[in-house]
Amino acid sequence: MGIIKPEVQLKQPQKEIKDKREIASSDPLEKSTLPWRKRWLNSVYFDWGLGLGSALVLLGWLALPSRLPALGLGGLIVAGGLARFYALHPALVQGWLKTNLTLDNLKLALVMLLTLSLRFVGLSQSLPYIDNPDEPTMVNGAIKMLQSGDFNPHYFRWPSLPIYAQFVISVPTFFAGVSNSSVSSIKDLANIPTESFFLSGRIMSAILGSATVFLTFRLGKLLYSPAVGLMAALIVAVLPLQAEHSHYVTPDMIVTFFAALTLLFAAYIYKTGAQSWYWWVGVAAGLTLGSKYNVGVVLFTVLLAHFLAPKERRGRLKWLAGSFGLAAGVFLLTTPFAILDLPGFLNEIAFQVRHYTILGHGSASEEASWSAYLGNFYQEAFVYQAIVIMAGGILLALLRQWREDWLVLSFPAVGFLFFASARVHFSRNLLPLLPPLAILSAGFLLALAGWLLSFVPALKLGKPKIALSGLSLGLFAVFFAFAIQHSILTDRYYLQPDTRRTAGDWIVQNIPAGAKLRLEPQTPILPAGRYPGSDERRPIGAHPLEWYKQQGYDYLIASSYYYRDLSATDPEAAANYQALFQKGRLLIEFVGENNSYPGPTLKIFKVEK
Repeated sequence: MGIIKPEVQLKQPQKEIKDKREIASSDPLEKSTLPWRKRWLNSVYFDWGLGLGSALVLLGWLALPSRLPALGLGGLIVAGGLARFYALHPALVQGWLKTNLTLDNLKLALVMLLTLSLRFVGLSQSLPYIDNPDEPTMVNGAIKMLQSGDFNPHYFRWPSLPIYAQFVISVPTFFAGVSNSSVSSIKDLANIPTESFFLSGRIMSAILGSATVFLTFRLGKLLYSPAVGLMAALIVAVLPLQAEHSHYVTPDMIVTFFAALTLLFAAYIYKTGAQSWYWWVGVAAGLTLGSKYNVGVVLFTVLLAHFLAPKERRGRLKWLAGSFGLAAGVFLLTTPFAILDLPGFLNEIAFQVRHYTILGHGSASEEASWSAYLGNFYQEAFVYQAIVIMAGGILLALLRQWREDWLVLSFPAVGFLFFASARVHFSRNLLPLLPPLAILSAGFLLALAGWLLSFVPALKLGKPKIALSGLSLGLFAVFFAFAIQHSILTDRYYLQPDTRRTAGDWIVQNIPAGAKLRLEPQTPILPAGRYPGSDERRPIGAHPLEWYKQQGYDYLIASSYYYRDLSATDPEAAANYQALFQKGRLLIEFVGENNSYPGPTLKIFKVEK
């Protein structure tokens, strides 16, 4: 014992010395020996700089006429944030990179890069002019809430979630406008450039449209394989209908995102039967219903996911009932005035039912809905030969009858039948159906590539996965060539100047200030006060050319968006327009409504006196 005791006494001081060294190594004073770059990255001042820079990015994006400074500063902020995180957690970052920097993730990153480019390019198209009639509904509804503090939208032809979402992103837009000296309070919202509110809403749509592509990947990977998920994401990325509507402030991208999220959570119910996924699917389905009424049919897939699951992992029936109840509750939370303003809600719902089933909507109700929707798939979604892949995916699902196939096919099938039962049809109604259809298409395309590869055994001797991937991409390029072209040309079209903007610049440069102008609706917005009375927008066809001479007008500016429809319904106006176009002195014509330039055709006439 006498020998052991001294050994214990000798070991204890060694441990104390070791602990002291550890404490000393963590002493802040020792950081002074670090390189200045690491000292700066670990400084609290760097965090403050990142926060201040982020605020400047937001203000610059919303307030400056050009987005380039904000984009440049934003890139620096992101790079700085990543560098800061790496400086704090180098081992964690290196481990994450080793785990996640894989070939499959690199492929997904390339698909997402393509997705973002097709959705964020041309977001400011035509602003401040708005041609999509649904965009002002969301933006103006949010602005009214800002001005009045009344959160009752007084509009229930849509659920309220899209308007509330627009309201949330309109708040920072207002504060950015406060930096302008002409804006001092909520009442001065009219002095904030309109395009700021529309652009913020379009950014939200582009983000949700891009996120839907990622959800498609997750859903395809979960139910089938990473290859199916990746190919399905690539297909959704290039579909023209999805890419185009990601540029608009409408409920369509919101409901498409939440419908895809509902399908993903339903797939987890099928795969695991865990109780938590029933609650999550209830929330997602409620948000879907809160975005657009008719897409509530996605609940059928939730029901099917429960009963398709094998009995050994199927959840309890009361969980399913709870998820449906939760969906109803979330809907009421996002559209609260369905209860608080029940008469207004019921009246608007009654109008929508009559509108879609009895009244119709002009050209959107002339053709049978089922036929029109099939045409939309062929011309706007799975363009031309890509429809073969979509049809093949559906046929393959029906033939092999996997439970996963029935789960994926259920939503497009029920959704199409439900939409086609209405008299009114819009191609945008098909947007939530595209992700599951893309998954079925991806499965068929990969199966087709595998079948074709079986005829060339030599290709499978070396690296069969590479051969299969290459052939799959080749088939994708062949069948989706027109879809890709359509999406790229749409972005190119959005980058072109609107005819109203071009005509407005010409008017300011060539027509002297103080001239008396008669402008129709859908004509250029001119500088305030430069041309007296130019804020009034009235139809030129209401009077003959002689009347304008007598009233002292100097110039007449006509828009095809207006004179075409008025001429079709008013014979007197049609005669006046015809006389003007034949006898009037046309100074210049800006041709629109074509594949080169957005906007109407504008004609500027000089009134001879």
